[in-house]
Amino acid sequence: MQKQPEKLTELLALLRKTKESEIDCDEFWEKGPSLAESTTALNADELASFLHHLEMCPGCRENFEILKSILKDSQEQQC
Repeated sequence: MQKQPEKLTELLALLRKTKESEIDCDEFWEKGPSLAESTTALNADELASFLHHLEMCPGCRENFEILKSILKDSQEQQC
């Protein structure tokens, strides 16, 4: 278990990274599968927002990595 000062430091670090306008998890998963297949599926602003969400949201990041792994395995099996 982390000590309270360490948790506070982590929370403050996350708060410093927040932006005035961010996407939420639902918005992320509307286009997340397209992003997992190709970063060209999004424009530059969308890509920046999606990558920021992955940095800030451990749940989406974990599920996104799983999705990318599944897609990669699927593509390798097709070859």
